[in-house]
Amino acid sequence: MGLRLGPPRWKTRPGAGTLARVGIERRRTEPSRLLNLAFDAIFAIDANSHVITYWNAGAEGMYGYSREEAVGQVSGVLLKTRKSTGQDDAYEQVTREGRWDGRLVQTRHDGAELYVDAKWVLDPESGIILEVNREVTDQIRLAERFELLVSSVRDYAIFLLDPEGRVASWNEGARRIKGYEEDEIVGQNYAVFYSPEAQADGIPALNLAIATETGALEYEGWRVRKDGTQFWATVVITALRDPSGRLTGFAKVTRDMTARQLERQRLEELERSKSTFLNLVAHELRSPLTVLRGYISLFRDADQKALYELAQKSLPALEARTVEMGRLVDQMVEVARLEEGTMDLRAERFDMTSAVERSIEAMKALDSSSSHPIRIEAFPEELNVVGDADRLHTMVSNLLSNAIKYSPEGGDITIAFSREAGFGRVTVSDHGVGIPPEDQARLFSPFSRVARKDLRYVAGTGMGLYLSRELARRQGGDVALLYSSPGGSAFAVTLPLA
Repeated sequence: MGLRLGPPRWKTRPGAGTLARVGIERRRTEPSRLLNLAFDAIFAIDANSHVITYWNAGAEGMYGYSREEAVGQVSGVLLKTRKSTGQDDAYEQVTREGRWDGRLVQTRHDGAELYVDAKWVLDPESGIILEVNREVTDQIRLAERFELLVSSVRDYAIFLLDPEGRVASWNEGARRIKGYEEDEIVGQNYAVFYSPEAQADGIPALNLAIATETGALEYEGWRVRKDGTQFWATVVITALRDPSGRLTGFAKVTRDMTARQLERQRLEELERSKSTFLNLVAHELRSPLTVLRGYISLFRDADQKALYELAQKSLPALEARTVEMGRLVDQMVEVARLEEGTMDLRAERFDMTSAVERSIEAMKALDSSSSHPIRIEAFPEELNVVGDADRLHTMVSNLLSNAIKYSPEGGDITIAFSREAGFGRVTVSDHGVGIPPEDQARLFSPFSRVARKDLRYVAGTGMGLYLSRELARRQGGDVALLYSSPGGSAFAVTLPLA
């Protein structure tokens, strides 16, 4: 006999009662069959005893317990169910209101924990609670790792704002950069990070409006820490929306870029200073060149008899102008070597007093005016130091030149020597116009000059003090302003004693 396929053949035609009973049985088993097709864990428990009365195939796959192992067990005990607010609250709510939903932590047959999003519904007629649980362990673990990542980032302030701009989360980077603890700032409007002027202008609200309109806003600007200090920040504000497009808040990422901004400003200021410096150098060179061209023209037009007399009169001025140009060129070369890191400095023992006296003699050749007599206070012994004597000449010449230029009414320039805690010191004092306190901080900046309307006639490139201090410090010494007032100023050069 062959195997018959297809529907069974009735020996007798079934009656109407038989067909009805078959239909009823099929309708009874149909829901159970369909529930077994679900991916979610679906099971029923008695509302009073919490005993499991039904267990679908999805529950078997999720928890690892067969139907036979699960039915008849107390669900909370079998699955070790817990939630942050306590499981009893969930049973109370589903019993009182007929439904409950939330997140649970449960345990599989193999002991592994899993997270589920649970929905419970009570059938009041049967007293049965139907539970539908969907596993979200992977999503929770991923969220936890991401939250750990965000919270541990130290170089970026990463936090969330609600739609009104109130802080909703706070990471370690935000605490470090802005200075607020989480419990101090959560719930406050993020406008506290802006200056009072920016708040008055409505900038915080405007930034959120732009981010809402465009999706994201990226900008830079000064922001305010908890202690009131400011820092330069790069900021990205991103609007967050749910699948329906409704605005749910903003993500804000801030980085402290103060050091880079200050360096950028320093370089910009240096570039501006260099441009000013080049103009000053051109002017400073043009002046002695004009004198040289004038004397050359006189020599060209003079007859043989007048040449000797002209030479006697002009040679001191020509020599002074030549020395002046040479000193300017030397300064430019020295500054270039400083910036390139190619400067060589000798470390030799020499007498500071003798070296300074030579510098004074050279300076007198440039300024023969008796309105600036240079007076040297005697020092009873040699003042032996270690350094580069030629560079000391450069430093002292710069200080003497400034003392002469900024003493338009004349007056003595005093040179004094001393020993100071392991250093030899030479002090240059004048009776000049002085330096305003607000300008003293930038005296030693490269290519910087004190701008005064009453001293526009004073020549200079702004290199002298900067170069002098750098030369001294690279020899282990220093150049410093000791005092300054409308009645005069005093600068000191120090080098290590031998």
